[in-house]
Amino acid sequence: MYLARLRLKDSRTARSWVAQPYRVHQRLCMACEHDPRLLFRIEESEQGTQILVQSQGEPDWETAFADLPVLTSHEHKVYEPSFSAGQVLAFRLRANPTRKLSHKGADGKQGKRVGLYREDEQRAWLARKATAGGFEVLGVQLRDEGKLKSSIRRAGEEAWKLEMLAVRFDGLLRVTDVERFGAALRAGIGSGKGLGFGLLSIALPV
Repeated sequence: MYLARLRLKDSRTARSWVAQPYRVHQRLCMACEHDPRLLFRIEESEQGTQILVQSQGEPDWETAFADLPVLTSHEHKVYEPSFSAGQVLAFRLRANPTRKLSHKGADGKQGKRVGLYREDEQRAWLARKATAGGFEVLGVQLRDEGKLKSSIRRAGEEAWKLEMLAVRFDGLLRVTDVERFGAALRAGIGSGKGLGFGLLSIALPV
């Protein structure tokens, strides 16, 4: 895998682009040969807006952004994290906590996903994902980032708008199953990956 950091200019073009996460995803895929497992997260840092990207293949940022001058810098490195059962790691996850309805929604669709807005539901959602992903949460802080809005337009179709609940989880985890944890890192966690959700970032605790 590869892990990249892109830093954005403070320009109208850059702000307009990054405000549409699906457009961000499309551009990132251009650099990563349309990687179906591409994960990314848009976040603010002391240096301004940045995008963290995890891809299966080596990205080509120069080609992908040749006609869209919104980056001040970009860097990437090979990312093959190693860990062991019982190891404690710091983590960050921006996610879209949801549950699937067992009945038809107002629009008649079966199994529609709805956001989980209560903190206890969000913590329970993370605990379930952790069990499935080979880790346990030792402690976590939640940050409600409101609703992420984006529009999607595919060839021959009218644009349709999306609103998805965004929650950032920061905390400590313990690896319980190395194989499942590695799979969770590669695949991401939860829904909405094409809109910047699901990237699980880990580091040794300070």
